[in-house]
Amino acid sequence: MRALLSGEMLKLIRQPAILFWGYLAVPFFVLLFRLGLEMLVFVRTGRGMGDTVDILSSAAKTLSVSGNAVGHLLFAIGIACVFFTEYRYATWRHLVPRCGRPHLFAAKFLICLLCLAAGLVLIVFGDMALNLAVSLLSGRGLSGVLISFEGGRLLVLAFAIALFELAVLTAVVSALTILTRSMIAAVIFSFVLTLTVTLLQLYLDLANTAEILPLPASAASALRDWLLFHGNAEAGHLGLVVLSGWLAATSALGLVAFSRQQLTSE
Repeated sequence: MRALLSGEMLKLIRQPAILFWGYLAVPFFVLLFRLGLEMLVFVRTGRGMGDTVDILSSAAKTLSVSGNAVGHLLFAIGIACVFFTEYRYATWRHLVPRCGRPHLFAAKFLICLLCLAAGLVLIVFGDMALNLAVSLLSGRGLSGVLISFEGGRLLVLAFAIALFELAVLTAVVSALTILTRSMIAAVIFSFVLTLTVTLLQLYLDLANTAEILPLPASAASALRDWLLFHGNAEAGHLGLVVLSGWLAATSALGLVAFSRQQLTSE
């Protein structure tokens, strides 16, 4: 398994465009957005966005980008490429005889999770560094930032929820890529699924209710609201069940489809 993981990582390193747009673009654009927002506020008001910032709590809130439709689109591109590369270059026939299919599937799944977790870590450190830099440049020094136990607790919970949501995204995209042997189909379906949830939540006005849509983005939002913002507990519990169900079902679907797929010429 270690050799498989090393090989998958080497493939990604040798494809810098996929590595950036699939896994690093979201942290990069989040940092750019936060920087632009700070500059806009400073230009219009002559001061920063606040006097004192809990950098851990701020980073925890920034991790909610894991549920953003555009974020899902970019992450889905990275996930789909990891699986689709073997179909595109017909290299499965070199891998399948030497390694068991469950091991191949698990290695690609885990390398996607590792890269997604690294992207989340970059989002956290980027947000913390930006808050610290704004505090220093505004003349407040270190007194403009604080680190609290509650902020640390929120950050750990937010990171776990974001990674759980992205694990479900990985399972969905990998299953669709294997079933359709198409990167575009998997990416578009994942993006439309998340966008549909966003639009339906606005239309149905499900905030502060125990009702959620049986879809990953809605379930993750309910779980995030419950654990981070003291939202509806019943909706949070239901969200946890829905996310777990999607992860188990789509992972099993992808593995079964991959195990039965004809790959002798691919």
